[in-house]
Amino acid sequence: MYKILIKFKDKLCKMKFNQKVTIFFILSILITNIFIVLAVYQLAGKQITEKSSGLMEGQFETINDNLDSTLKNFVEISSMISSDSRAKEFLMNNKETSKNYNNDTSEAYSSIRYILDSNNYIDYIALVKFNGPELVYVGETWTNSDFRGEILKDYENSTPTKFINCKISMDKKVFYPDEYVLNIYQPISDKYIFNKYTGFLVIGIGEKHIKEFYTNLGRELKVQTYLTDKIGTIISNEDKDLIGIKSSYAQILKQKSGKEKIDNKVVIYEKLNNLDWYIVGEIPRESLLKDTRTVISFIILWIIVTGVIISIGFYKFSKNLYRPMDTLVKKMREVSTGNLEARMEYKYQGKDFKQLASGFNIMIEEINILMYRIKKEQSEIKQIELNKLQSQIKPHFLYNTLECIHWKALSDGNKEVSQMVKALANYYRLCLSKGKDIIPLIQELENIENYLIIQNMRYSDIAKCEVNIDKSFENVLIPKLTLQPLIENSIYHGIRVKDGYKGKIIITAKEDDNKIIISVADNGVGMKQEQIDEINNSISVFDEKAGYGLRNVHKRIEMLFGSGYGLFYRKNEYDGTTVDILLPKGERD
Repeated sequence: MYKILIKFKDKLCKMKFNQKVTIFFILSILITNIFIVLAVYQLAGKQITEKSSGLMEGQFETINDNLDSTLKNFVEISSMISSDSRAKEFLMNNKETSKNYNNDTSEAYSSIRYILDSNNYIDYIALVKFNGPELVYVGETWTNSDFRGEILKDYENSTPTKFINCKISMDKKVFYPDEYVLNIYQPISDKYIFNKYTGFLVIGIGEKHIKEFYTNLGRELKVQTYLTDKIGTIISNEDKDLIGIKSSYAQILKQKSGKEKIDNKVVIYEKLNNLDWYIVGEIPRESLLKDTRTVISFIILWIIVTGVIISIGFYKFSKNLYRPMDTLVKKMREVSTGNLEARMEYKYQGKDFKQLASGFNIMIEEINILMYRIKKEQSEIKQIELNKLQSQIKPHFLYNTLECIHWKALSDGNKEVSQMVKALANYYRLCLSKGKDIIPLIQELENIENYLIIQNMRYSDIAKCEVNIDKSFENVLIPKLTLQPLIENSIYHGIRVKDGYKGKIIITAKEDDNKIIISVADNGVGMKQEQIDEINNSISVFDEKAGYGLRNVHKRIEMLFGSGYGLFYRKNEYDGTTVDILLPKGERD
């Protein structure tokens, strides 16, 4: 993406002014319209979401009322049966002790059979004794041999409701394990002792009947509606595989009703009036925004068509506006090819372009004047270069003459004179360095070697020099004649003042952060710390008469590489003095 932006920027920079203005205009319209479309999309989406959510909430209230009404009806039926004397007689009497047991059983069966036949929602009704294996059952035939045991266990685990003595449970059918049923339980008391319960009534309503209340709800919006218990476990759903699984949004079921936006869905829930159940609806935002996107697509198409028409018109307008500028560009191109006689006509131009054209013509006149001056100055520079070349003949003549003396002394057998003259000739040759001011460190070290040959012959081997420098530093660039003044200073002010003392000079190099440090250490008389501090503080003061002295060396390094580089004096472990030359790390030949 970054590379694409760079390429676009490069192409944009190379375009004509009118093209740039047109592109800027198009981008401005495009960006503005994008923000407008996004704002419309967000606003419309929000309004549609609120409207659809409100509609769903109203439908949920209706479903709640219908479920509540149906549940109340079943509770009333269970209360009616539980107060029926025929049901009480059956639950009270024992088969072995009651003479009318068969008649009581038949009467109880008839009473609940009538209720089952008159209500399509009820799958089964049963009267179950607490003490005794007998029961009266009407409804679907079960295959489970322990129906009584299973129904007793479900009764014990059932949940109390707001209705008196009424309990409910939602579990798999005893008969068909792949189906679910709502069991409504009503305990039945003894006919003569009110607080003594002899058994209970169970009315089974299939889950398939319960979901009829919400199955077709929000079909056009692809709403997924289901019922959960108080902890969020799904107890009724069109997809049977989801029953018994905890809802993904169980954590939001905290109030009587509510609405949340989660995972690109609008989740609406409402608690049933007389049960700790919730009806939950999940509406995908995709379906809510379907109509909005159709409108937005039409708006985008309209923007594209009108944008193209406006852009073409603006391009033609800007091209006409740019024509004087285009003329100026063409004249500038003529000037760039060497035609300094090019001039602009501005008779029919506007005030601003007249000023621009006039300025162009004045600029060309100034260029012609400057060209004349430059030609004159170039002629003078050539004369200066010739004088400089002639001045270099003298040092060339000097070290060539020294070479002749060297060979003459060598032929006469005077090796000491020959060696000294040869060292002096090499010294001058390296000092010249083909006119270069900055040379590799290896050349500077060769110069020191020649200088020390002369000094040791003059002062009877006064100083021995050790060069401990890694080959990786040999191509480090250093100003010419940097080390020689330091070596000379060590000999004359450090080593020579010690009577009969043979001195030692050590040259090293190392890297430290972004600097290269070349150190020249001697074992001469050394200096006090006050003297060293004074030198370090005053060394930056440039002295034109110093020649290649210490201050001159420091100032040249500072001028070439900037502040922070140069010479720095310190004491060393040999009781002498060390000079550190600080150079930039990246300067190599």
